[in-house]
Amino acid sequence: MIAAWVDGEPVAAAEIDAEVDRLRSGPLADRLPPAGTAEARQLRRWVTQRVVLGRLLEHEAAARGRTTPSTMPADAALVGAAVADVLATSAAARAVLADFATRPTEAEVRAHYAAHPDRYTRGERWLARQAFASTPGALVLGPPAELDPATLVPELRGRPTGPVHSGLGWHRLVVDAVLPAGPVPYEQVRPAIEAELAARATQLAFARWLDQAAGRRIRLAPGFEHPADPRQPDATHRH
Repeated sequence: MIAAWVDGEPVAAAEIDAEVDRLRSGPLADRLPPAGTAEARQLRRWVTQRVVLGRLLEHEAAARGRTTPSTMPADAALVGAAVADVLATSAAARAVLADFATRPTEAEVRAHYAAHPDRYTRGERWLARQAFASTPGALVLGPPAELDPATLVPELRGRPTGPVHSGLGWHRLVVDAVLPAGPVPYEQVRPAIEAELAARATQLAFARWLDQAAGRRIRLAPGFEHPADPRQPDATHRH
């Protein structure tokens, strides 16, 4: 029995069932629907998507000569659960992803920074030297470091002038400067913003390509349709 064809090559239903059996014998077995139910048939359809998309991407990686997977994580909120799953489980998928690498422009990075001031604003920080020891006589101040007062033990947040004791031991804190709350400088967060925007654009470009490629190169047999296909009898989302 054939479940699907990928680039004209058959995928046996036995391969899909073997993957379902593997899931049923794994650590999440108690969360899976009972066999014979509509939900179980939907599970098999989801597994079919994983298998056929993985097979398509193995073909594509070989055709492109791609062997090195990208380490970029997948965000299901951006690319959908099926694409995020295949990126997480298939080295071939991550290898093909590299061909869709996209970098944002400087204008795009700056626009993102300007549009999200809540993400790039920090509270008051202290430039301070700290010491911690089991006895007050062993306290030796370290070099100055920028710190968030909220991360300190409560006994230090009032900026005491001498050693204090907490449940962890003895502490001493010398605050050299108070850095007021305000926006984080653009240059400090620019690399992180650029990486975030690049990951988003790359994943979306890959997802659009994969959706089109799957439509052309994958054919599913009855009973193995996409779970969201409204034409199959177990579909729960209809308009």
